Amino acid sequence: MIKVKVWFRKFKAGNFDIEVEPRSDRYIEVDCEQLKQIIDQDRNVSARTIELELYVCQKTIVNALKRINLTFKFNRWVLHELTAEDKLKRKAACLALLRDQRKEKIVDRIVTYDENWVYCNNTSRKGGWSASGESAGSVARRALTNKKVLHCIWWDCQGIIYKKYLKS
Repeated sequence: MIKVKVWFRKFKAGNFDIEVEPRSDRYIEVDCEQLKQIIDQDRNVSARTIELELYVCQKTIVNALKRINLTFKFNRWVLHELTAEDKLKRKAACLALLRDQRKEKIVDRIVTYDENWVYCNNTSRKGGWSASGESAGSVARRALTNKKVLHCIWWDCQGIIYKKYLKS
């Protein structure tokens, strides 16, 4: 809508030139070599930061980056690399736990706890064979109702110690 108003004002003033006039406040082209230098200095620099540095609109920067075959990709998560000192500390801690286990059986004394909701009206989804082009069967989705109990359980290395069902 804004562009229509701008063109209407131009035509009303007698300017019938339909060519886009270059903007005086920004450069139109980007020096690809300068852009490569900025990217080489910091691979994680944003297009917005480059825009502020080169005083060129962001779309022009993105187009220039495409011309030099650069695309923005998110980094992959990699495991944290341990230093040699960290590896030695971890090894020493593991050996101490193993030594204590042989003396006092500390792992046998560890008790674990968990809880989960158990629904009383458990309907199950079942699969079935169907011909190509034929739709699969349908099952109504289970509604979350008030008919549920909280299952609490404690166990150690030898098995279940205690379990309890609590009402919601």
